[in-house]
Amino acid sequence: MREKVVVLLVDLVESVRLMRQHEHNTIRRWTDLVGTVTREILPLHHGLLVKSLGDGLLVRFETVLDAASAAHAMHRAAARQNAGLPSDQHFHLRAGLNAAFAWCDEQDVYGTGVNLAARLATLAGPGETIAGISAYTELAAALAGLGQPGETIGNAAARDELTNGIDATCEDLGDCFLKHFDKPVRAYRLGPASPRPCLTGRRDYGRPMAPTIAVVPFESRSDAPTYLDVGNLIADSVICRLSKAANLKVISRLSTAVFRNRADLAARVSYSLNATYVLTGGYVTDGGRVLVTTELSQASNNQVIWADRSSGHVGDLLTPDSELTSRIAQEVHTAIFDAEVEHIRTQPLPCLESYSLLLGSITLMHRSNKQDFLQTRILLDELINRHRRMAAPHALLGNWFILRLTRGWSEDRVQEAAEALRATRAALDLDPSDALALATEGFVHCHLLKDLEVARQRCDQAINANPSHALGWLYRGTIQAFLGESDAAVEATRRALELSPLDPHRYYFESLGATAELSAHRYESAERLARASLALNRMHSSTWRVLTIALVHQGRMDEAREAVRNVRHLEPNLTVDGYLARMPNADLETGRDWARCLAAAGLPRER
Repeated sequence: MREKVVVLLVDLVESVRLMRQHEHNTIRRWTDLVGTVTREILPLHHGLLVKSLGDGLLVRFETVLDAASAAHAMHRAAARQNAGLPSDQHFHLRAGLNAAFAWCDEQDVYGTGVNLAARLATLAGPGETIAGISAYTELAAALAGLGQPGETIGNAAARDELTNGIDATCEDLGDCFLKHFDKPVRAYRLGPASPRPCLTGRRDYGRPMAPTIAVVPFESRSDAPTYLDVGNLIADSVICRLSKAANLKVISRLSTAVFRNRADLAARVSYSLNATYVLTGGYVTDGGRVLVTTELSQASNNQVIWADRSSGHVGDLLTPDSELTSRIAQEVHTAIFDAEVEHIRTQPLPCLESYSLLLGSITLMHRSNKQDFLQTRILLDELINRHRRMAAPHALLGNWFILRLTRGWSEDRVQEAAEALRATRAALDLDPSDALALATEGFVHCHLLKDLEVARQRCDQAINANPSHALGWLYRGTIQAFLGESDAAVEATRRALELSPLDPHRYYFESLGATAELSAHRYESAERLARASLALNRMHSSTWRVLTIALVHQGRMDEAREAVRNVRHLEPNLTVDGYLARMPNADLETGRDWARCLAAAGLPRER
């Protein structure tokens, strides 16, 4: 029979871990808690136990107020049990509260909303009560998954029966986008936020996903009047270079100059400028030379995450392409990406800022370790769930599918192409002019569908949308290299390198640039770029293939055979036939020529 019911679903957080580590004690404490609930809490609040779930309870109530009061009483009962126990043995409950129509019989309450529970579980923090807004039938007994330890989750119908400030305090958390649910679910927090909330009110997921860095003018470490303005020159030059990075926001020196020579600098900058990172340093001069010390700190806690000493000529600071400040900017940029990866490894996913997910996914996507690469998919899925209206996470997911195939980690090209296109089309549906989405779709058509003409069209559209989009130029140059349009390919990839001088994955740009040089029969240039790429990442198999081909064409067969041994070490099952099956230019002269070179260097024809 289908009827309106008020349902509370309660379960024990981390029950598997607790059972594994403290099985006997956990079972005893859980049965004691269930006894307290059934003997004391439910009778008081007019609740009826529908069933025990092993590590959870399903309960029906007459009113939402009864259910909410019972949930809080259960949380308090669990907290009392924790007294005197170490934190790793603490019991925390999460509860889902819903008022909706559901299918009921004498034994159970039925509905598909349990799926929603699993998706919403990461939204709440310990000690909180969250209420979702949806009143669909599928929500019955499901909103418990919104909860983290100590939470009760309910929907809008449940929230409407509570008086704000009397029965509960209600904070509107806005729309929550959940995996496998087409429409957003409105959520409310009942009661105060926990000390570590996973979800904050009025979330702005439309903000640019980029951390902010403040570069404070460098301080002179001597009293000599010579070169007093060198600190400003260094800061200006580093700011200029960092501002070209697509994934960073850089604060103007006009705003950071007032913090020069101040104590407690990072905290002041963090508070006043809302900076994520602070770059500071000092310098001494000796004749025409300058020695620079640099520190990059997290503004939130003043922790130094990178420090270095470097030297150069004072005159170099006056040139547009200063080697000294270029090196500082490059190392700072890399340190920030590495720091965000460390955040990902040490913090729970729901607690991470979106920019950490974005920068971390970009970095891990290019790691040679398969486990790191696969973790990227989890990060991108989380970004997509948070930012349903932003194209970039979808476009990056499309690129992830390309890399998985080109690295030989997927054997189903058809499935990979369908998934990649689904991602890029989702991005373009959100923003038809998004250059990243257009360029990525171009590479999908290139590598997965082997339609080079459509691929080139998409990259042209990306460049038309954003003439300074480095990845658009890089991908277009690579596609032109496959097509044998050598001069255009070299020009495009060289422009890509110029547009992204601080790219944390410069090895990738140099590797594809070497491919373009191959197509133009500029084998020495191809070798130079390939070796530069390998100096940054020796685990990229396609770069070793490019180097092999360049060496064969120069007649340096011993070196070519050594290079192909590295290819086989990284991809033990790769053959010439497998290479051709993977390459979009297999039927073109460039593809046939490159395959002949690999065979000549010792790559087996077939298994």
